[in-house]
Amino acid sequence: MPFTPIPSFARKRISDVVSDQIKQLISAGTLMPGDRLPAERDLAAQLGVSRPSLREALIRLEADGYIETSGRGGFIVVDVTAPIISKPLAELLLQNPRTSADILELRQGLEAISTVYAAQRATAADLKRIGAAFKALKAASLSNDRANLAELDAAFHLAIADSTHNVALAHVMHGIHTLIREGMRRYHRLIDYDDSMEKQLMSQHQAIYDAVIARDAQKARKAAERHLAFVREMYEGDAAKPPASMNS
Repeated sequence: MPFTPIPSFARKRISDVVSDQIKQLISAGTLMPGDRLPAERDLAAQLGVSRPSLREALIRLEADGYIETSGRGGFIVVDVTAPIISKPLAELLLQNPRTSADILELRQGLEAISTVYAAQRATAADLKRIGAAFKALKAASLSNDRANLAELDAAFHLAIADSTHNVALAHVMHGIHTLIREGMRRYHRLIDYDDSMEKQLMSQHQAIYDAVIARDAQKARKAAERHLAFVREMYEGDAAKPPASMNS
């Protein structure tokens, strides 16, 4: 990670300079939600600061909501947009579940743009991460791992968003990650474990992946739009069904 050594003659407190640098890396999209910071000893060496100064900066960043402790130790970058974006939308969904269709419209626009920019801008490292996310999703689909499909589905789309190198777009996508993941859980349930429909979804993901890897921006956009149109049709078909009591 591109941490810059802190000059010994810095006029501000060293911990403040460290904190500001990490905040800047987050705002620039160099550090994304879920990214793990290096171990304290390694990070202190990269920054050229003492561990007490680094620890003071990390404590402040955690208190301000930029990072959080990980279950495996150390710190990971927090999704700072989630409380601003996801919580209000989640409350709206609770009030009116039919607004799920609105979330899908939003996804369709965001992901169509994401695939275009990812196809145009992804680095070799980005393509490797997208490939790993796709491989995990495909393996879960082929093994009928229903428990993890939604999470892996969302991770694939977020890997594409991260590869756009558009900080605003990537942060918004991460901000609505919870809603996206819940929506994916629902549409994977809607297919009622129909193998043919699951194969269609996987084929659509394959088309998106192939187009991004081939750096074909227009083909990637069309693949994303076809995928989301398919998902919207499933939602709309489910919403049109009469209540269970009327079917009995």
